[in-house]
Amino acid sequence: MLDQNNSSHQVFWRLLSKKLSKEITAEELAELHSLLLSNPDLHHQADMLSEMWQQKTENNGLNNEAVYMRHVMKHKDDFFVEEIAEEVNNDNFVSDTRSRFFQGIGSKKRLIVLLFLTFLILTSGIIYFSTQKKDIKLPNEQAISSIVTKNGNRTKVVLPDGSQVWLNAGSNLDYNNSVFNKDLREVTLNGEAYFDVTKNATKPFIIHTKKMDVKVIGTAFNIRSYNDEKTAEASLIRGSIEVTLKDRNDQKIVLNPNEKIRIATQEAQKDLSSPVKTTAPKNTSQTQQFEVNELKPNPVHNIIPEIAWTQNKLVFEDETLENIALMMERWFGKKVVLANASLKNLHYYGNFENETMEEVLSYLKLSKPFNFKIEHDSVVIY
Repeated sequence: MLDQNNSSHQVFWRLLSKKLSKEITAEELAELHSLLLSNPDLHHQADMLSEMWQQKTENNGLNNEAVYMRHVMKHKDDFFVEEIAEEVNNDNFVSDTRSRFFQGIGSKKRLIVLLFLTFLILTSGIIYFSTQKKDIKLPNEQAISSIVTKNGNRTKVVLPDGSQVWLNAGSNLDYNNSVFNKDLREVTLNGEAYFDVTKNATKPFIIHTKKMDVKVIGTAFNIRSYNDEKTAEASLIRGSIEVTLKDRNDQKIVLNPNEKIRIATQEAQKDLSSPVKTTAPKNTSQTQQFEVNELKPNPVHNIIPEIAWTQNKLVFEDETLENIALMMERWFGKKVVLANASLKNLHYYGNFENETMEEVLSYLKLSKPFNFKIEHDSVVIY
């Protein structure tokens, strides 16, 4: 699977570079479009590099080379999102990536990019990306690998055991690289991720989050558990998972395919759509409650809302504007402020793919009106 992914990415970089240099044939352009459709995680890299290339084209003249270089420096964190996550330990990473990127690029621009890469290597020795994989030495000399996505970015990574993880915006995934895949396979998640876990009956795969722990052997499922949200979810696509609530270690909830568990503190019980499976003891207002429901694909768009983000779709299914504000903040990378508290509990539906933030908000306000103002790096809804 990894070799197949690498091959697809080599073709992607070759075709994209030919497109940017206007040397691509009609057949190659069709092949590039097909590759992007089957690999949604490549869209962001393609869009970013196209934007940078267009910026260079619009600023002709030798004096503007410095402007272009500053633009490259500004966006260097958005390069090669999946490549670094999967091949960070490959000694040939820089040279292999450079050769794929350079193919089809004019000599002048090739020299500029080469100088840029050389400058990064000589001055820092480390290249930072929007998805960063870092080994952090703890006092006991154990190395923690951390994979981070910023707001406005999504990525795919392959773990040492071959398990694949799609990480949504504003998320981070940590694991102990010195013990992972030895006796256990354990990771810690803050945010949202879709897991396709390599089956291994002797080494369970465990995901730790703030509200729950999820144990699997081999399966595909989605977990949404941001530390700043009142609820957390686990949605099972295939296989089986065992969920343990943080404050009830003796109670195991087993999900079957096409089932979803939603967990909330009692403070957030009003957000649950059906009666909970258990009641909270008296005087424990923060005790976690949960419900188990069937996953329901959207009948119009034929998509499961809980995993729509993995297909680069932003979907709202009876979501409150308060939750939508958080989702849009991560999706578009702009701070969203609800200035009118009375709007928080308004519920909305929507299915978006290539729309801008302004287009999404304009559509939502048609059903239940509100006003909004978009600034450079923030949005105010009132």
